Amino acid sequence: MKTSPGLWLLRDYARTLPLFIILFYFVTANPDGSFYLTWNLANGYLTLTYLVAYPLLMHWFPKWRRNHFKSQSLATKSSELELEDNHHNELNPIKNKYDLNFQNERRDDLINISLRLFAHGLLMVVALPLVLGVGLYRVIKTSVHH
Repeated sequence: MKTSPGLWLLRDYARTLPLFIILFYFVTANPDGSFYLTWNLANGYLTLTYLVAYPLLMHWFPKWRRNHFKSQSLATKSSELELEDNHHNELNPIKNKYDLNFQNERRDDLINISLRLFAHGLLMVVALPLVLGVGLYRVIKTSVHH
């Protein structure tokens, strides 16, 4: 089943929205923490890169949408090895190995989500220079071939 481009666009916006809100507040708020919207170069740049550059970059490079970071903690690896070795040896009478393994995997999933959001947020911040560079490269490439 192929996903529509509109859905990809919404996913791109949703993926970077948390970091956009945090960074926008950081560059716009007063030092005492109160928020008073005044446009400056920093929040204008963030808005432009969030609304235009990042979705365009994701359109040009759709493979960057995938999660390329997969973290697995040593606790998860060791609990999986213990589960393969023997299934009936209980280390903790309150929590069995399956519960501990589930907790380790859940912690790994949260770390993976955090890494993914951070990576896409970082990509959003540098999207405007990347789009300008790739756009300039494509313009030069097409003008040389014609």
